[in-house]
Amino acid sequence: MIKNLLFLFLIALLPGVLRGQITVTGFTKSQIDSASTAKSMAFLSVDEKAVITHINLARMYPKMYAKHVVMKYDEKKLGYAFGPEYAKSKNALAKKLNEMSPLNPLQFDSTMYDIAKCWAIESGKLGKVATGRVNCKGGYSSECCSYGFNKAVDIVMQMLVDYNDPNAGHRNIIFTSYFKLIGVKVAAHKTYKYTCVMDFK
Repeated sequence: MIKNLLFLFLIALLPGVLRGQITVTGFTKSQIDSASTAKSMAFLSVDEKAVITHINLARMYPKMYAKHVVMKYDEKKLGYAFGPEYAKSKNALAKKLNEMSPLNPLQFDSTMYDIAKCWAIESGKLGKVATGRVNCKGGYSSECCSYGFNKAVDIVMQMLVDYNDPNAGHRNIIFTSYFKLIGVKVAAHKTYKYTCVMDFK
């Protein structure tokens, strides 16, 4: 009787223990922990933390990220009619990851977070895209803005694939070797439902 009650208690507790845990198929817990530089920031959402984790996994373990995330990512689930250029951009990303050397992880930075948070909220309320700060300050070195998604893997894949950008500007920002700091904020967006602002320094 006591054993059964204990078992039921543990089953009930398990979702709470696992809630908020970031997992990425193909990576060990140690690798994910080393990439999760914002894991102790209680004010960040799970997906905001996971955006940083995904970016760092791509930087730290590029070949693994190509194999386990990029090539297994199913963009059709997003419900958009991507043209043939999407596949070309995705393959170019995989090629880049397979050829590049590992980079250091980006560390979470509260100043970058405050800058990203301000613009995510302001642009979201105004329905603006990319530029046009009114009350928000700058101070970042580079910025990526995602639109339409609130899940980490979709946000990061949108930036890394960089569909319809022949210069792959967002991808290049994420893989800039001398950047050390990052701040991320996901917010509601008047036009695209969601936005995620990522500021780098």
